[in-house]
Amino acid sequence: MKKIFLAASLAALLPLLFSCGKVKENSNNFEEPRFIQYAGQLVMRGDIAPAAAPASVPVAAPAAVSVIEYIEFTESGLYVVGIRTDGETSYKAGKFTTTDGSVYACEGFGTVELSGSNPVNVTVKRNGGATEVLKADFKKAAGSNVAYRGWTVDKTRVTVYGFNTPASADFTGCNFQEIAKFLRDNGHEPGDVPSGSLQSVSFTGVGSIIFAYSDGTANVGECTVSGASVNFSWRSTTRVFVIEGGKATIDYLDGKCILKIDAKLKNSTTSGSVTFVMSPMA
Repeated sequence: MKKIFLAASLAALLPLLFSCGKVKENSNNFEEPRFIQYAGQLVMRGDIAPAAAPASVPVAAPAAVSVIEYIEFTESGLYVVGIRTDGETSYKAGKFTTTDGSVYACEGFGTVELSGSNPVNVTVKRNGGATEVLKADFKKAAGSNVAYRGWTVDKTRVTVYGFNTPASADFTGCNFQEIAKFLRDNGHEPGDVPSGSLQSVSFTGVGSIIFAYSDGTANVGECTVSGASVNFSWRSTTRVFVIEGGKATIDYLDGKCILKIDAKLKNSTTSGSVTFVMSPMA
């Protein structure tokens, strides 16, 4: 049954695509992402000084020590910052703007200024915090794969196996609570389910995959895209719901990107697939 579903997956997506509204035929010549020349990844070098606590934090109640260990700027204007706090790394995502690739204004985070050549000097001014001066290796994004951009999640199809017949459901966007209800209604227990939704998926020219969520957090992993094949693994699985790392396929139809992942519920034996129909980020 699983092989049958895989063979028919693209055909099965046609009603899902057309339910999004009228689409142009043969519209797969995507425009070049507007920040492609400024995209890249910063990996901090050596000992990193912890960020100073904001002035509003009382001295008698010190904040947890946090350090920036990673920053990435994507081709479509999304930034991701990896912050390690007491041994745990979390990722924050949002939009950025830049005019020349030297100063990046990161919405909801602060500014990042670059100077010099590798290792580059990185000056970070967090909103409400002190200025941090760091050194990092800056890997510029490369490659011309059409996948290397951000994709907004329009529709999601979830299929689960493990009982008499597969069960499928289509969703607008990707709301975790809605998907959890579908799983429970079909005899699958998803466990702890985060609130909110998956907003976008990014593939980058430095080999990253980024899932950005509605609450401003993100999951980041390593990724390779070769033809229709995608292989990925997460750096952290603290926010992964339904999808764990593994293999996926990617295709394009009528101006949309179709990403299909064979998935397994975290901490569960339930398997299935998740298919996203996505539009290029503006």
